[in-house]
Amino acid sequence: MYNLLLVDDEPWILKDMEQIIDWNKAGFNIAASLNDVNAAESLLKRKHIDVVISDIRMPGKNGLDLLSFVNRVSPRTLVVFMSAYSEFTYAKQAIENGCFNYLLKPVNVEELLQTLARCSERLSEMENEQSIRKDHKHSMMFMEWIEKDLTIQQVVEQLKMSGIPFKSDKHYAFVTVKSKETMSDEDLRSADRLLQQYGISFFRGRVSSYKWTYLLCIPELSVRNLLREVKRKSADRQWDVGISSLSVAGSRVGRLYHQSNLMVDTSILNGKTGVYQYQSKVNAAVSALREQISKASRLEHLEAALFGVQKAIAKRRIHLNGLVEIYNLFVVSIANLSAINASDMIDPIMTQDLILHYGNPHDLLEDMTMMIEEQKKKPGDVIALPIVEEITRSLDRMFAHRISLKEMAQKYYISPNYLSHLFKQEKGQSFINYLIQRRLEAAIALLEKDISLYEVGRLVGYDDYAHFSKLFKKHVGLSPFEYKQRMKPQEDRIN
Repeated sequence: MYNLLLVDDEPWILKDMEQIIDWNKAGFNIAASLNDVNAAESLLKRKHIDVVISDIRMPGKNGLDLLSFVNRVSPRTLVVFMSAYSEFTYAKQAIENGCFNYLLKPVNVEELLQTLARCSERLSEMENEQSIRKDHKHSMMFMEWIEKDLTIQQVVEQLKMSGIPFKSDKHYAFVTVKSKETMSDEDLRSADRLLQQYGISFFRGRVSSYKWTYLLCIPELSVRNLLREVKRKSADRQWDVGISSLSVAGSRVGRLYHQSNLMVDTSILNGKTGVYQYQSKVNAAVSALREQISKASRLEHLEAALFGVQKAIAKRRIHLNGLVEIYNLFVVSIANLSAINASDMIDPIMTQDLILHYGNPHDLLEDMTMMIEEQKKKPGDVIALPIVEEITRSLDRMFAHRISLKEMAQKYYISPNYLSHLFKQEKGQSFINYLIQRRLEAAIALLEKDISLYEVGRLVGYDDYAHFSKLFKKHVGLSPFEYKQRMKPQEDRIN
């Protein structure tokens, strides 16, 4: 039910308007009927009014004065004017100044009902927009707390200070849900209802349009029935679900989020959508592989290690972050066994780099194999400058697109790693770092515009906001959220 205010200097018109329709049936409650603008302004300062229906021409302050006041004091309030044919000039001016609609006197019932229906529709749209902005603000705050690696207890306190209900208990976990397509409001409500059904207090934050992360407060250790329902929903909707280890209030949210975010990408390794829980043995093979690669003194030793990596993937004893660690160590070892200067050859990557630029883990393994083959063949010098300049022009033009290092390298019949070496040799920085630099330069320019931080990330090539925020802070010194806050006037900043 929306609150409505009637304003007219003629008492008999106010009486007629009160009785002209069933206001409650139309979805409106008449909060007051007033006969002058001063009284209306006083009420608007004290009470929330959704719609004002006012005469446009009155003694003293008129309807245009009231519209100007509403625009300053209560800009979300819709103003509808009543006017006679002789007052058309006033009505035209009112519309130019933001009046929602005007009705000719005497007011026609059908026209009034149509106008009220349009008011209801617009008010509903504004409520939805406000809800989206509120969710966006809360998600940004949540991602900032994860970035700062607060404890769960600190996050719970911050949620309560922000007016967000969240029950405390002994056990907590992070759950990250990833869809192949944008998750609809109904998808989110469905997941929310499932958690509420099992009495689980939660807060969810948006990572991207297709990925959300949840902080759960779990009242009991036994949640088998819930897990079974989550697996069923995952299978029905083709969702990937990653679940962190169970923790207590003193645990750091950054660690738990990264556990759930790691597990939600498990299907990239095994090709199977599903629900994956974090376990301490998720990278059980990494320690032995690390030692094997570090001690390698011949290319054959690295070939054996690469076979071990393939076995570890097949047996689920290495995950994406472990694979990235092994890859970076592998590149160092190749550099040590070659005549190439190590500082030119080394091009460290992160887990998200693997996903964004290498396509999938098997492409990374293929790249590692090609590195060994290139060293065996000892290929002649490649004319680097024309290749690197052409690739640089492509990056400058298409930096916001999904760019695969493998595809770029295949175009010139060289390995992705050797391409990185050539690029760094000519540009003084790696292929990936150059791409990051171009994207962040564009992001800084976009942060000056009135668009959401998620959209900024998406427009420069990062669908995953958490990854975008981490990179931005690493290179700029502030997160996108902090950078945007500094650009705002003091009174508009979020405390």
